[in-house]
Amino acid sequence: MKEKVWKSQLPQKRPISRTARCLGPISDIGEHVPPDWWRRVFNSIYLKTDADVVDDQRIIRREVDLFSEILNLSPEDKILDLCCGQGRHSLELARRGFNNVEGLDCSHYLIQKAKTQAKNEGLSIKFREGDARKLIISPDTFDVVMILGNSYGYFETVQDDLRVLREVFRVLKPHGRVLIDVADGEYLRKNFQPRSWEWIDKKHFVCRERSFSIDKQRLLTREVICHTAKGVVVDQFYGERLYTKEGLAEFLKAAGFDSINFHGEIFTDSQRNQDLGMMERRVLTTAVCRKGL
Repeated sequence: MKEKVWKSQLPQKRPISRTARCLGPISDIGEHVPPDWWRRVFNSIYLKTDADVVDDQRIIRREVDLFSEILNLSPEDKILDLCCGQGRHSLELARRGFNNVEGLDCSHYLIQKAKTQAKNEGLSIKFREGDARKLIISPDTFDVVMILGNSYGYFETVQDDLRVLREVFRVLKPHGRVLIDVADGEYLRKNFQPRSWEWIDKKHFVCRERSFSIDKQRLLTREVICHTAKGVVVDQFYGERLYTKEGLAEFLKAAGFDSINFHGEIFTDSQRNQDLGMMERRVLTTAVCRKGL
């Protein structure tokens, strides 16, 4: 009589690594950019592809030095880091003794990273998920709102971008200040790069294709990330609105702000000569919330 052999006793084949779906050549990047692309792009892969910029402590400290000087921040100021990502600026402010800092972002993954880092360092910061267009925050709450690291202009319509600024105006106290750090749209138009590729690490590389939207107001990007052995990891699309100084000033005025000032530009460097994209050159803008006068 033969002994029964159960399936679990048989040698198991190693699962075959599945590659992500890749579309191949396309004629129009804009057709593939989801309206809510920002819901899915900001994850662990984002931290890998943009690590030179978004996870470099040297750059973070230098930026916080600059922002603190421009805003003349006080440790007593109540500060909202809007669209904070993994909380790199919020965390650095807390390390410097700013104890009234909050961070808000739409990415569950990045907010969890921020919370974990704050806990590991024993920092008292409130991080939460939320939509910048509809903040679950009482009016007149903050002395300062910061939108940093080119985190403005993600939405498909200008109406949604304006909603963000109106929400910022609402949650600021009278005479509160907003600081916006956004890509220099004029520079990016003049220095347009339709294609690029680079190594992320020893096993991953990324290829990018870019184009402008039909109205030339958004920079559209396709990003294909590959593993040397497993093939395509992700084939993703996103689009960001390009603002000039004049255009941003008009939006701030429309949202109710005045005393609009420009404070020069940030030129980001990369330790591995990274394709910096929209982070390469950014404009710093402040405005004041005058209400109830």
